[in-house]
Amino acid sequence: MRHRLEDFSVVAPLKGAADASPVYIEALHTLAQAGAEVLICVASADDSAVAATRAIWPDAPLWIGADTTFNPKMNNVRKGLEAASRPVVALCDAGVVLGQDELRQAAATLSDRIGLVLALKAANDPENFAAELERAYIDGHQARFLFAADRLGIAVASGGVTLLTHDTLQRIGNWRGFNRWIADDYSVTRAVRELGLGTRLGVIMPRLPLGRRRWRDVWLRQVRWARTRLRLPVWPLVLWEPAIGGAVSGVAGATALAGMGMGAAGVVLGLLFHICLWLAAEKWFMAGRRLPFRLRAAAAVVVREALAPFLMVQALGSRTIDWRGTDLGGRWRNKGDGMPEEPV
Repeated sequence: MRHRLEDFSVVAPLKGAADASPVYIEALHTLAQAGAEVLICVASADDSAVAATRAIWPDAPLWIGADTTFNPKMNNVRKGLEAASRPVVALCDAGVVLGQDELRQAAATLSDRIGLVLALKAANDPENFAAELERAYIDGHQARFLFAADRLGIAVASGGVTLLTHDTLQRIGNWRGFNRWIADDYSVTRAVRELGLGTRLGVIMPRLPLGRRRWRDVWLRQVRWARTRLRLPVWPLVLWEPAIGGAVSGVAGATALAGMGMGAAGVVLGLLFHICLWLAAEKWFMAGRRLPFRLRAAAAVVVREALAPFLMVQALGSRTIDWRGTDLGGRWRNKGDGMPEEPV
C-alpha cells in the first residue's frame, strides 16, 4: 500500500433513506476524518437520504443536483466526479462499507499499466432467506463468473468500488467515460482499456450488509442485471449461464444416466452426487475469498440454480430495465432521439 488516505476522493451516491444506512454513513465519516475527500451525491434536496444522512453525520459533504442523460445514477454522481480533486478517485455503490486499509489495498494495483481496479462487493449479514438468496447471487454466482472472465482477459465489470487515478479519469472524459454503454461500470472498463491500459478485479472485496430483503426486490434485481448484461457485448456469455448451471447440468446428467439404463435409484443417487459436488465447489470458491458458506447458504445455492432457467426466460421476455422506478432500457434506446447528453 503506497497511497495515503489523503490521496483519495470517494464519490458516494445515495437515493432514498435505505441507502443512508448508519453503518455506511459512519464508514464514509471515518474515511473523511482520516483525510479522504468524501463527496456524497444526492439528486434532490427532497430525497429522504438527505435527512437520514444528516441525522448520522450533521455536516456531511452533500452534493445535491441531477443531470438529464439516459443514466439516472450518472446524473447523480457527475457532480461528484467533476469535483473530485485527489490523485485517486473511488466511485462506491451505495451501502458498500469500505474500511481505510481496504481502500488503500484496493488501490495498490493501480500503476502505469493498470488504469482501473474494480473491487467487487461481498454481500454479508443476511437476516432472512431472501437476503441469503441475494448473497448467493452476489458472492457465489456473479463473483465466480467475473473472476473467471477477468482471468481470461475479458472486459468485465460489476458493482462495488471503481478506482482509477484522477489523470485516467480526465483522459476518458471524466463522467463521459461512464456513459458510453448502458452499464456505467462496463463503460468505464472499456474506456480505460481503449487508452491501452489494463483493468483488474481487485482481491479486496468490501462488504455489503444485506439485512432483510423482500423476495420481489431480490428477483427483480437479478432480472435487471441479466437484461443489462444482454445489452452488452458480453451477451453470449450470459446466454450460456443457465446451460452450464447446476439445474441444467443436473437434469442432463440424470437424463444421460437414465438413457444408459440406470434404474431410478441410480439416477437419484447420481443427481444427489451432482448437487453435493456443486455445493462443494462453491464452498471451495467462497472459502478462497474468506466468505462464509453454511447450511442456509447451501440451500440458497440450490434455489438459485433451480431458478436460473426461469431467470433467463424472464430476462429475454422484455427489454425494460427497471432501475429504481426508471426504465433504463427505454432511456438507453431513445438516447439518440432528442435525449440530451449535457445538462440543461
